[in-house]
Amino acid sequence: MLEKVSSYVDKYKMLSKGDRVVLGLSGGADSVALLHVLLAFRQSLGIEIFACHINHGLRGQAADEDQEFCRQLCQKWDLDFFVHQADVRALAKAWQRSEEEAGRIVRYDFYNKLLKETASNRIATGHHKDDQAETILHHIIRGTGIEGLTGIKPVRDHKYIRPLLCVSRLEIEDYLREKGIAYRIDATNLESDYTRNRIRNELLPQLLDYNPALVEGLSRLGSIAYEENDFLSKHTLKLLKERAILGQDYIDFDLKDLSTIHIALQKRLFRLALKKLKGDLDGIGYTHIEDIVKLVAGSEVGSFITLPGGLFARLGYKELRLTKRPARTGLDYFEVSLDIPGQAFIEQLGIYVAGEYVSRDQVVYSDDCIFVDGVKIRGRLRLRQRKAGDRFKPLGMAGSKKLKDYFIDKKIAQDQRDRVPLLVDDDNIIWIVGHQMNEDYKLTSETKRIIKFTFWR
Repeated sequence: MLEKVSSYVDKYKMLSKGDRVVLGLSGGADSVALLHVLLAFRQSLGIEIFACHINHGLRGQAADEDQEFCRQLCQKWDLDFFVHQADVRALAKAWQRSEEEAGRIVRYDFYNKLLKETASNRIATGHHKDDQAETILHHIIRGTGIEGLTGIKPVRDHKYIRPLLCVSRLEIEDYLREKGIAYRIDATNLESDYTRNRIRNELLPQLLDYNPALVEGLSRLGSIAYEENDFLSKHTLKLLKERAILGQDYIDFDLKDLSTIHIALQKRLFRLALKKLKGDLDGIGYTHIEDIVKLVAGSEVGSFITLPGGLFARLGYKELRLTKRPARTGLDYFEVSLDIPGQAFIEQLGIYVAGEYVSRDQVVYSDDCIFVDGVKIRGRLRLRQRKAGDRFKPLGMAGSKKLKDYFIDKKIAQDQRDRVPLLVDDDNIIWIVGHQMNEDYKLTSETKRIIKFTFWR
């Protein structure tokens, strides 16, 4: 078994020289065997091992006896030993979770606490092939995708390692028997109170009647799914970096570009984007990703959906935006005066607009400025937000049109229209800032006074 585990550890690069390992020691066959195996590797790899035990407070005297067994074992093998006691039943009630879930949270919180205290970089647990088979079956029963079929990962988050995933429970027990090493038996594992135990004690034995090699087959499925999922995950990350716009609190996908990506990868992109925005995928399930797909496929511009964790998906004219913020439905009204020469600041938008007199030889057009005939300006210049009934005469047009229609034609999303400032005088909209100027204010050969308007953020 040692050679088998050694090859598996090498395959997944679980350990390197000088690693410091926190090992979860329950006293059961799997964790005791893991401890013995890692001790066998300790000298050749130059690793340090710190054993820890969690007393969940669920099994009374038996739990205390498990703790004492682990303490004595570590004393015998000259190992540092750490203990954490918790009232998992009370915590489960307070957290509104099952005792199984609460126990897992307590364990991993303690592992990570010890990781810092001991300056370690690995956390080793004794999961084996049978655990893998049970986990994959559990995921299938609940409903899962490829990632769920990976089951227990050999290495997770670059710190959790499972060196015994390549061996079965029977192999582990045989190993301990050959070495004459004692271990504890948790009688609650023989009960069927939890789904996981029912799978172990009832479902799996029945399925083994159909295929005696089922555990091996499910373990192999997990390995195949792990490798393929790893490839797809890395490819998806590469796609996200190349094909999406990553903002501080949003991620945008170009709709035209998105349509060229296979639907399976689209869904992975959405999951990865949501994970980056939220930090995890808790609460995000299959139906939420499907809702985003439906939003992209057949919704009106401006449509949005609310997702768990304070996230939103909104459809624009050209983009799908996943964001931490809801779609804007409005903005506090703004209106500021602009003197010539001078500049104004629109605080709500973080935009500056300046006006100055220039000579004709200074007229050089760009996207951030316009040049107007100053004689045409009537009354006071202001920068304001749009109003109901606004009309505008775009450059090159003989007549005016509703500002709303202009926004629609230019595919300016509805939730962004209040954020487009308008330069106006007493009679007209002179400039839709950053977009288009008024035909009636353009320079002609008769223009005597030229004003340059510029905006910046």
